[in-house]
Amino acid sequence: MKEVTLVAEPKVGTGKGVARKTRAAGNIPAVMYGPEIEPQSLVVNRREFGVAMKAVAGTNAIFNVSVGGNARKAIIRDLQRDPISSHVLHIDFHAISLTKPMNISVPIKFEGIPVGVTTDGGIMQTNMRTIEISCLPSELPDNIVIDVSELNIGESVHVKDIDIPNATILSEKDRTIVVIAAPTVIKSTDEAAEGEEGVEGVEGAEGAESAEGAESAAPAEGAAPADDKKKE
Repeated sequence: MKEVTLVAEPKVGTGKGVARKTRAAGNIPAVMYGPEIEPQSLVVNRREFGVAMKAVAGTNAIFNVSVGGNARKAIIRDLQRDPISSHVLHIDFHAISLTKPMNISVPIKFEGIPVGVTTDGGIMQTNMRTIEISCLPSELPDNIVIDVSELNIGESVHVKDIDIPNATILSEKDRTIVVIAAPTVIKSTDEAAEGEEGVEGVEGAEGAESAEGAESAAPAEGAAPADDKKKE
């Protein structure tokens, strides 16, 4: 588990106006909370936070958040981002204890290319990107690696197939993580054209038969109607 130090300052004031001014000054509003501390509003320098995130390469990490010289270990529970620019708008730090287990979602990393994809043209469908576990902070893995190279069409990996040392898996055991589906069958252009010609042929034949029936049913030119013949 990687650890990185991050300096923060107490945030003064509340409300959207204060948050906007904080961001305009090149900082990020944040909050730290946990079972053993009172929630605390903070301000983190945007550039320093970017450097810290690059150091951990986007994986789970323990942050030593220093506020006024007092450091507390925490993990990031949530990052709010701008939907257009992807800039971080707010950070939620969750203070932790190194001696108590914590619940956290760990990202899944898939390795290899399935045999069912390379040989049989199958499609790899991933249904889960993270797995929730419970463990001590010191045992928290950066990610969960799943080797999919030996999977054939129709084969899958479930949560119950995963083993994480020194951790309890909290996600439902029957959930499917990844499955190799059969390739989708698409009719060729020639087959589709032949089908259309067949339909046109049938419709043409039916139209001809209907026309012939209509001609035979019509009375000959100059002939008297059937009712008139009876009267005669």
